[in-house]
Amino acid sequence: MNLKLERKGLLRSNSMEDRRRGRPGIFLALGILMIVSSRVGFSASDSSSTSEVEMLNPDGSAAYDAFTVPCHEKWVAKSYFDKYRSLDDATFEHYRDVELTPCSSEMLPHDPRNAFKLSGLDHSLTGEGSHRSLFAGIRISIDEEFAAKSLFHSCEVMLVERLPSGVFADPFELQHIQDRGVYGEVAVFGDTNLELPSFLSNRTLVEVHMFFSPDGLLEQKHGLEIKVEVPLHACYQPLDGSGYSAVQFGEPDVFARCRMEKRSSNQSHLFVLTSNGAISYKNPTVWKIPSGVETHAGFVSIVTFLSASLSALVIIVASVFHSNIKLHENVKIS
Repeated sequence: MNLKLERKGLLRSNSMEDRRRGRPGIFLALGILMIVSSRVGFSASDSSSTSEVEMLNPDGSAAYDAFTVPCHEKWVAKSYFDKYRSLDDATFEHYRDVELTPCSSEMLPHDPRNAFKLSGLDHSLTGEGSHRSLFAGIRISIDEEFAAKSLFHSCEVMLVERLPSGVFADPFELQHIQDRGVYGEVAVFGDTNLELPSFLSNRTLVEVHMFFSPDGLLEQKHGLEIKVEVPLHACYQPLDGSGYSAVQFGEPDVFARCRMEKRSSNQSHLFVLTSNGAISYKNPTVWKIPSGVETHAGFVSIVTFLSASLSALVIIVASVFHSNIKLHENVKIS
C-alpha cells in the first residue's frame, strides 16, 4: 500500500514538474505575440519627429545670456550643448555669429575680422549604402598685415559638421581614426544611438581640430589646405513612397583658434571663418538613404504578424506535446 502511494506521489510530482517546464515555452510564445502586436501598432502610427529642446526666457525669447561667452572652451560645441541641450540650425547660427563674436576681438589691438579667410571649400559624400563618409576640403588664407602684428605662436582649425536628422557618427570609430594620427582631436555631441529610428533620435554634431603654424601659413601662396573625412552611419528611416529618404547636409562651420606667445594656454582667441561671398556653394550634399516603401507597410505588417503568430503557436504545441511525452514516460516507468 505504501509503495502505491509513493508511486502516485512520484507521478503527481513529475507531472507538475513537466507542467512547470512547459510554462516557459507558453510564456515565451505569448511574449512574442505581445511584442509583435505592439510593433505592428507602432509602425502604423504617425511617425512624428521628436521635438528639440530650446531654453527660453520668460518672455519667450531665446536664453542667449544665461551663460558667459565660451571664448576659452576647448570645444566650441560643448558650451552650445550645455546651454541649449539639442541641435537646432537657427540657434547654433545665432550662437556662432552673435555669442562667439566677442571671442575674436578680446584683447587684440587691431581689427581681427579679416585675420583668417575661408578661400576654398569642397563638401561631398563618398561610399555607398547606409555607411558612407563625409569629405570636407577647406582652404584657409591669413591676412599678412594681421599676421605681422599678431603674437600668435600656435593655431588650430576647428571644423564643425552639423549632421542632419537620421545620420550620426560613431565616437569610438572616430577615436580610432584619431589614434592613427589622422585628426588632431575629435569629439561627437548629440545622439549616437544607431538602434533608434530617425524620428526618435536627436541630431549629432562632429567637431574636428587640426593644428597648424601661422608662420607656415604665410609661406604657402595658396593658403593652408586641410582635408577631413568623417565616417557616417544612417539610422532607420521613416517609410517613403520612393523607397529612399533624402537628407541634406549644410555647409560646415569653420573656426580658428590661436594662442598668444609666452602666455598661459587660456589666453587664446577664437575666429569665425567666412568666405565673404567668395565661395559659391551651388550643389548641396544630399544622401539618399534606403528606406521601406510606404505602400508595402500593410502587407509587410500582416505577413510579420502571421509569421510570428504561427511561430508562437508552434512553440505552444511543442511545449504541450513535450509535457505529454514526459507524462506518459513517467506512467510507464511507474
